[in-house]
Amino acid sequence: MFCQRNFVFVKVVRKIGVLNFCCSGSSDMLNIQSLTFHRGGTSLLQNCNLQIFAGQRVGLVGKNGCGKSTLFHLIRGVVKPDAGDVNLQAGKTLAFVEQEIISSDQPVLDFVLDGDIELRQLEHILKRETHDTAWFEAQQRYEAIDGYGAQARAAQLLKGLGFASDALRQPVSAFSGGWRMRLNLARALMHRADLLLLDEPTNHLDLEAIIWLEHYLMRYPGSFVVVSHDREFLNACIERIAHVHNCQIDVYTGNYDDFERARAEHLQQHTQAYQQQQKQIAHMEDFVRRFRAKATKAKQAQSRVKALERLTRIVPAQMEDGHCELKFDAPEYSPDVLLRVNNVKFGYDDKPVLEKVQLVLQAGARIALLGPNGAGKSTLIKLLTGEINPVSGTVEVARDISIGYFAQHQLEHLDNAATPLQHIMRLAPARTELELRSFLGRFGMGGDAENRPVGTFSGGEKSRLALALLAWRAPHVLLLDEPTNHLDLDMRDALMLALEAYLGAVILVSHDRSLVRAVADELWLVAGGRAQVFDGDLDDYKNWIENRRMEETAQSRVVMDKAGQKPSARSNKKALLSRRSKLETALVIAQKELDEASRQLADPATYTQCTRAEIDQLNAVYTALKTKIAELEENWLELEVALETP
Repeated sequence: MFCQRNFVFVKVVRKIGVLNFCCSGSSDMLNIQSLTFHRGGTSLLQNCNLQIFAGQRVGLVGKNGCGKSTLFHLIRGVVKPDAGDVNLQAGKTLAFVEQEIISSDQPVLDFVLDGDIELRQLEHILKRETHDTAWFEAQQRYEAIDGYGAQARAAQLLKGLGFASDALRQPVSAFSGGWRMRLNLARALMHRADLLLLDEPTNHLDLEAIIWLEHYLMRYPGSFVVVSHDREFLNACIERIAHVHNCQIDVYTGNYDDFERARAEHLQQHTQAYQQQQKQIAHMEDFVRRFRAKATKAKQAQSRVKALERLTRIVPAQMEDGHCELKFDAPEYSPDVLLRVNNVKFGYDDKPVLEKVQLVLQAGARIALLGPNGAGKSTLIKLLTGEINPVSGTVEVARDISIGYFAQHQLEHLDNAATPLQHIMRLAPARTELELRSFLGRFGMGGDAENRPVGTFSGGEKSRLALALLAWRAPHVLLLDEPTNHLDLDMRDALMLALEAYLGAVILVSHDRSLVRAVADELWLVAGGRAQVFDGDLDDYKNWIENRRMEETAQSRVVMDKAGQKPSARSNKKALLSRRSKLETALVIAQKELDEASRQLADPATYTQCTRAEIDQLNAVYTALKTKIAELEENWLELEVALETP
């Protein structure tokens, strides 16, 4: 039998406690039944069902505006359903990423630590001078949740999300909106919750931070639901897909690629069944028309009329609205060399961002820029567009060359009072309205959207409009800085196909690895003030990131105390030995629990006495335990190395 124990593995133990009464009833972490929600008189969700069990990793997908974020609000209780129930199991905790960008003078590290509500409550009790029963209980609980290691965990979260060590004591207000969203994410991850809700967590991250987040979520001991339009991110860290479409939620087992295959097969089977039934109906209706008036056949005709009335009709497969077929045209003539960068240097306040940059952009080149956030990728793009000027060196652009530039900040410069049709008419006043409407339709701006003011648009709709205005100019070169932000998966796929077919040159900055793999023939690494060809592919770049992290960890292995003084070797070794002892205890307990889970899975009685859902949960706990043991062993090995290091 499993039992509740107090140690750092407490979140997984909480889940495993269910195994003691595996067959005693429902064990849904989250249970959504017959959910209906209307917005503005229109159904957004209609009679939807969804169950999430302990340890499950779920990807919530669907087109922009289908109701994914609304579903999160319903789970959190921010809005109430018009019908049905949304129930989080009693005693389970919920964490989510705040979307509000907070400005505060609070130090970054303290801001993130506030995400662990229980930790802060225990710290408040432990500050009391009176050591009563409540104080001693708080002390025990504080040790059980490894409160003494909370600052180190928060620092690791911040490091993984791209914050330098010297940023931890800076105020939150010192950072831009994108970096504050990262702080909100770190704060949510700090919360030791049973169920974590993540709404587009990769939007404000660079590729380095996304890869870190993937690894973090793969080891996450609780359940989580993530909304994402990043195919590779979903493939890496989720095991179920909940697809929101046509006011319904359909659940598929596997990652996003598995979902696409299963959905395609389902649609094909549904279409075949519909077509077969239509043939049957046509045959029966034809018989009724031909023989209803004939006395000798009237009885058979009437029988077919009744059969038609009883028939459960298959509706045609409904494809989701907003299908786009993008196209970027390029001029027929293009010189061999479009851009030439000669020994360029750029910086702020005598601090170089980039230097000694040499680049020759030839016709048809397809380059993706890689590198850590802040290393200078966007700066290089701005230098090529002429938006900023180099401190030294030159950027030469071939005569009569048209450059198309897309960046997220350009969305802020769209005319909020104007419609998409008015925007494009300003570019092409001589073209017919029909031609312009047809062009906008290719970018999902048809129907009602082309006549709505841009101020009412979502981020995804604004991005589609900016891409449409860019495509209209038919440039020789496309400079694209994070073009997939706010785009759903269908639109990302359409953009990928359009760029593959585009005959001009492309320089791309994107954290969408699927887009980079499909579009780029050449990778450039922007890091350490330099921009140069990267010898390898995206998998090699992932290894480069991991090696860079290891080097940084090795350089910062020496722990500094609050006063900035190096602790004595004796006290440091004592702390390491204490941590090793705790890890060894956790490993022993986790292994026993893994053995118990393995025993139950091998017992035939489990499969006759438990429901399918309960068996799935048992499998999920078994997988979570194996992952946790691997993580504990890795941490133990690191401590061994540290103890052996003089």
